[in-house]
Amino acid sequence: MDSKNSRILFCGMLALGILFFSLSGAIAQTASTNGNEYHTPSQVNDILRDIHDANGNNTKIHELAESPGGHQLLMIEIGPEVHSSKKTKPAIFVVGNMEGTIPVSTEAALYLANEVLVSEASSSKTWYILPNGNPDAAANYFNSPLIQDSRNDRPHNDDMDEQEDEDGWEDLNGDGMITQMRVKDPTGAWMVIEGEPLLMKRADRSKGEKGMYKLYSEGIDNDEDGQYNEDSDGGVNVNRNFPHLFKDFTETGGAWPGSTPEVYAILEFAYAHPEIAMTYSLGATNFSMVPPKGGRQGSADYSQLEIPESFAEQLGADPNKTYSMEEVIEMVQPLAPPGFEITESVVASFLGLGAVVNPMDADLKFYKELSDQYKEYLEEKDFSTERLDPEPAKDGSFELWSYYHLGIPTFSMDFWTLPEFKEEKKEEGSGITIEKLEEMSSEDFLELGEEKITLFLKESGAPERFSAKMVIGMVEGGQVTPARMAAMMKQMPKPPSAEGVDPDDKALLAFNKNVLNGKGYAEWEAYDHPALGEVEIGGEAPYVRNTPPASMLDSLLSVQVPWVLEVASKIAKLEILKTSATHKGNDVYEVSVWVENTAYLPFPTAMGEKNQNPKPAIITLTGDIEVLSGKTRTAINSLGGLQVKKYSWIVRITESDEIEINVDSAHAWGDRTELKVGGAQ
Repeated sequence: MDSKNSRILFCGMLALGILFFSLSGAIAQTASTNGNEYHTPSQVNDILRDIHDANGNNTKIHELAESPGGHQLLMIEIGPEVHSSKKTKPAIFVVGNMEGTIPVSTEAALYLANEVLVSEASSSKTWYILPNGNPDAAANYFNSPLIQDSRNDRPHNDDMDEQEDEDGWEDLNGDGMITQMRVKDPTGAWMVIEGEPLLMKRADRSKGEKGMYKLYSEGIDNDEDGQYNEDSDGGVNVNRNFPHLFKDFTETGGAWPGSTPEVYAILEFAYAHPEIAMTYSLGATNFSMVPPKGGRQGSADYSQLEIPESFAEQLGADPNKTYSMEEVIEMVQPLAPPGFEITESVVASFLGLGAVVNPMDADLKFYKELSDQYKEYLEEKDFSTERLDPEPAKDGSFELWSYYHLGIPTFSMDFWTLPEFKEEKKEEGSGITIEKLEEMSSEDFLELGEEKITLFLKESGAPERFSAKMVIGMVEGGQVTPARMAAMMKQMPKPPSAEGVDPDDKALLAFNKNVLNGKGYAEWEAYDHPALGEVEIGGEAPYVRNTPPASMLDSLLSVQVPWVLEVASKIAKLEILKTSATHKGNDVYEVSVWVENTAYLPFPTAMGEKNQNPKPAIITLTGDIEVLSGKTRTAINSLGGLQVKKYSWIVRITESDEIEINVDSAHAWGDRTELKVGGAQ
């Protein structure tokens, strides 16, 4: 199989896997007690089967793969065409818990399946829902001792010795979870945070701090190599094993993209199902609330491209000069066959420039608009968004692969992070927030004055080199606006408190006290370690940062999950707006067709247009005609949301005066009509 077909097969499987997870989740919500409990991987699969048994006419179970740990990767299909091998309606592919460490996302997928079944969405499109994309890792949440580990059960030699999985964790103090060990050592780098005895931090020598402890994960040195728990059971983090920006030789990424059966099956399914028009990943990231970010440094500078000597002479280029992407396209286009368009992706492949690493500007526009709409939706539901930021998408993740390789709208949701900890406002503070800064004009900002701006920069944790005078000068010179400054500050880590407590730790301490009744941390207690001697075991409990108590599930999911249906309703839909036939004499007519994308999202994304995936829609003219100008099969390569394009042909009528016009698309519905020559429709 060549690399292109292999890639297509991979993407198809992934899409199916995602949709299967989501569907399963919805049904589990129906079967569970008030939706307020977490389900093991085997229970999730039982729920999916129960849903199918109760809804056999419009559901189907897909057995995608078996994980290294022996768990079946089941996906549920919901829709009007479950018994058809060829789909005519677009599909939404939803995956849950690809990290394996976020059980709330599996429950969200189950909840979604239930929502789809009782909504119009079950008859208008196909849904593939995969509630549990990493079941081996997901099973850890239900095991004892409790350990948060994103790897599946495939054996892996983490420490590159002659053994696999020989040095794992041990629950030495028998409290049912794996935490940390601290050992007093004058050469240690860690210290207890003053006033917060549960927390540790690295000593900052520049502030005169001295470390007192060494930290280890709880366990013993089974292989006696001086390291603790460095080669535990597993494996591969499924959500680091996808092709886009896959990293070689990492501890959790796997040997090659798709090397673990869960990912291979998802990729294969997705590429085999071109009807997939959108993907949704339920897990750690949230493109619905925080649009994907650009600014990543790629491996190639498209403004300074070098032409290899082997091609330079043919292109009439100087191998010792650099060219912009536009200049290279202009040089290559005359060599292309008639009708073949030279794009950036063609040139990137031709010159071996590597993967695209930043979202396209046109796509960021709809991501931003939908994010604003989502926040308004949550505000209308009186649902607080004052919580810690979701994680950014990681290299090798499903989200990045779906957007950059499938070229279709890709969204994600994380459903819960710790509520923000609100410091008591000090009267001497600047009174400026990043949100207020975002709304300011340059004139408003300059009116604040140097003193307030200095305070604000300090409160926001801005680097010391950015003085108030420098920032004022940049605003006056037009190099930066307050809105741009706010965007940059949102991406900066929040400064620790005066005593050195990270803001995220502050949030966890507050949640531990107010909601968890102290169960978010294990108190440090003495233990006689067989090798280290006197140690203390304690610290943060697994899962407390990303997994809400089960009692919160229904309130979280009932508000947020329906947004998936709202976004799915916006996928591209191609319709024939009108047609016309203008007589040119001697049975010759100019036939025109106006095609409209009646939905909000583009066909395809700008990324899809760049990499020429997914396939274009095709307009065909059939009947007793001879096409004199134009093609009987005309590609619609792109059509923006709520936009119209006109296509024309010159044809000669041979017998019948009716022409059938079809717009065929694998994932944008399509349309058909008949045109009677001699009059317009």
